[in-house]
Parts: sequence; structure tokens; C-alpha cells
Amino acid sequence: MDLQQKLMDYAQNGRYPFHMPGHKRNMDLLGDGFPYDMDITEIDGFDNLHHAQGILKQCMEKAATLWKSKASFLLINGSSGGLLAAIRSMTKRGDGVLMARNCHRAVYHGVELCGLCPRYLVVPILEDWQIHGSITPAQVAEALEDMQNCKLVIITSPTYEGVVSDIAGIADVVHKKGALLLVDEAHGAHFGFSTGFPDTAVHLGADIVVQSLHKTLPCPTQTAILHICSENVCVSEVKRQLSVFQTSSPSYVLLSAIDHCMTILQTQKEMLFSAYEKRLKRFYEEIKVLQILQVYQPQNDVFDFDKSKLILHTKKSTWSGVELSRRLRKIYQLEMEMQQPFYALAMTSVCDTDAGLERLQNALIALDKQAMISKEEKTPMIFLQLPEVYCSVEEALQTEQKEVPLWESAGYVCADYVWIYPPGVPFVVAGEWISQELVQRFTQLQKQQLEIECAYGTDGCIMVLDTKRKKH
Repeated sequence: MDLQQKLMDYAQNGRYPFHMPGHKRNMDLLGDGFPYDMDITEIDGFDNLHHAQGILKQCMEKAATLWKSKASFLLINGSSGGLLAAIRSMTKRGDGVLMARNCHRAVYHGVELCGLCPRYLVVPILEDWQIHGSITPAQVAEALEDMQNCKLVIITSPTYEGVVSDIAGIADVVHKKGALLLVDEAHGAHFGFSTGFPDTAVHLGADIVVQSLHKTLPCPTQTAILHICSENVCVSEVKRQLSVFQTSSPSYVLLSAIDHCMTILQTQKEMLFSAYEKRLKRFYEEIKVLQILQVYQPQNDVFDFDKSKLILHTKKSTWSGVELSRRLRKIYQLEMEMQQPFYALAMTSVCDTDAGLERLQNALIALDKQAMISKEEKTPMIFLQLPEVYCSVEEALQTEQKEVPLWESAGYVCADYVWIYPPGVPFVVAGEWISQELVQRFTQLQKQQLEIECAYGTDGCIMVLDTKRKKH
């Protein structure tokens, strides 16, 4: 019996709840729009997420068996909580960390909270497509060569757009240097279940892998999982940190959804992934007729690629990715995951239908006939030049600050993060100088209808150190 069935049985047994939550499973009052009847707390027979001995322990053992990990832990506040717990369990204050610059904002928060000393890997870009490419083992080895105190390497693979790095090769380099490897595989929870998709980092030598089940599998928002994949990791410390970064009142609705998702994978994965691969193959075949719009397919320019991510490229047209996304939404009622100056991103999963993919391909074919070839160069979104470092992230965020308009921030030291979200890759990080060139890039991107976000500043402002300006 999985957790969802146990909750359904409990909801029908007539027992009256003199316990949390406060809705008391009163379905007559609440209606059936949410499964209140299965929303319970840690009562008798339902275990405790942070001290699992019963059914939740069985769920986690089920996950470890399914993904072939050493141990797996259920996450109910997304991959962010798992990344924070992993970083803190794998480092000590003051340790060096080598991290890809395109890591998720949660990784930057982990570096800040744990007082780590980051060095950034500048991720290669595919210039024609304006997406991040693969990180190579040689690049990691070179970066580690002169790092004296690197305890942890953090890589995002796949990227938001589906680009995969050589995790096996990177893991070998990292371990030879005596460091640990954390892979943010938030967008790759579906990896490893079919030969039609890349293998998961769980099997490729990473020490900890964090996945968002809700991104690419049949599971609701906030559901994720952390896998311990090697003997190099202290399991008890990971458990302790998970109890720090996750709520002490976990949602049984979300926990049961994770368990049910695993049951689906155990019993239907061959059928689901076979149909999914055929669906995607048919889509890629049908859109070969496009003349101006393009859909990315790798040409030996990346280590590997997740074909479930549909990068709808607009560089050749007068439209931006923002405009293409708007037209797909307004005319065809198709909502994209993300839009950038060069492309819109459509995410798919095993839960997509033939009709859904056909709607998208037909819309793209129709829009391609309306599109016009552009004679102007679009401003690249990815800013490869790393800003000059003034101080550590932790120091910048604990020093006296003030708020200034983003457009007037050149010459100040950032006490904030600036990004376009999604994907949330920072242009500038706390502790780095803000250059005039960077501010000009913000202006250009805003003209392309992209919203520049500051993590802490308000109403178009950014937090900076209250210090003298540097010449710029």
C-alpha cells in the first residue's frame, strides 16, 4: 500500500480529527477543490518525515531503489531546500567552492548562508542560440588547479534549456582533487528511466544529486528529492540539515503525491516513456518545414541534450522570444515556460498528449509563414565577463548598505543579486563591482521587454554598499 492509498483509507474511516490542520477535513464546508480529507499531520501510523521509521521510511527506500541511489530523501519545498541542505552538509564555514556561474539562485543563497568562498566557472555559450553550453572536465580541472581550499564543486546539469554536461568525467576530476560533487539536476528528474534521454547524475559519480519531481514528472509543485550517491557523504549530517531547511510540518498531500509518482514510474515507465519518445520524434520531424523560426537540435555542440526541452528560436526573425511567446499565448492559447530575446522555451513531460504537441507544431508552422527575416542584430542576453570582486558575498550582505536606482548603480559594490527570472542566473552577485557596461546591458534587455529583477532592492532599485564610487 502506498501513502496515497493509506491516506484515502484514513479519510473514509470515520475518525474525528482533534489535531492539526485547522480545516478538520470538513469537506461539507470546504468543498472538493483540494484534498483536505487527506491533509493530516504526523498522527499515529503516518510516521515523521524528519525521523522516518514507518511508511515515510518505506517511501524513501522505494525512491532509493527506483533511482538506484545510496539513500534518497523526500523534499516538499522544492529543490531549493535540498540544495541548501546539501551545501551545508558538504562544507564548513570558510571553505572554497567551485560553482558554475549559471547555478540557481538557491546555490548562491547557500554560499551566502554558509560563509563559503566561491570561485565561478564561466559556462561556455552557444553563440548562435544564446544558451549556455556544456561544462567540460578539462575546464573543471583547470579551475581546480590553483584552488587550495576547494571542498565542493556545484554543477547544473541539465540546464534550464536541457544542455547536459559530462558528469562522469567531471566527477573523476573532482574526486582526484579530494573535493565533493553536487549536481543540481532539478530539470532532469526524468533522466535514467529510458535510453531516449540522458542518464541521471545519480549513476555517474556525483556525491549528491537534487531533482525537482514537479518539473518533469507527474508530481505537483514543490515536490523534489535529494539523492545521496556515494560513501563520501555523511548521511546523518544531510538528515540534520534537511530538518533545518525543511518545515517541521510537512504536507502529507505533497508526500503522498511523491509516493504516487514513484508508483506510476514503477508500473508504467516503459509505456509512458515509449509513447513520449515517439511524440517528441514526431514533433521534431514535423517542424522541419520551418523556414524562419527554428527549434534547437544539437549538432555536436554540447555533450548531451534533453530533447524534451523545446527551444523555439527567433534570431532570424524580427520577433524576439518574448513576442513569439506572446503570439503563442494570445492567438493559440499556448503558454510557454520562459521567454528570452532569442527564444521561447516550451517544457514537455510524459504527461503531454499527442494533441498538445500537435497544437504547438501547427502554431509554429502557421507563425513561421507570418514571420519576417530580421536585418538587425539582437542584443545577447548572456553576459560572459565576470564582474570584479570587492569582497565576499557574506561580507557584502552584512555591511552597511543603501538603495540606489539600478540605472544609476555603476561604480557601486553590489549588495544584492540582479537577474532575469526565470532562469535566475545572476548578472552580478553581492560583493562584485557594478560596471557601466553592465548597466547598459540592463537597459538593452529592458528595451527587449525583459524584466530585470533585484533580489532585495525595491521598485527598480538595487542595494549597494554605502562606499565611495570606483572610477568607471
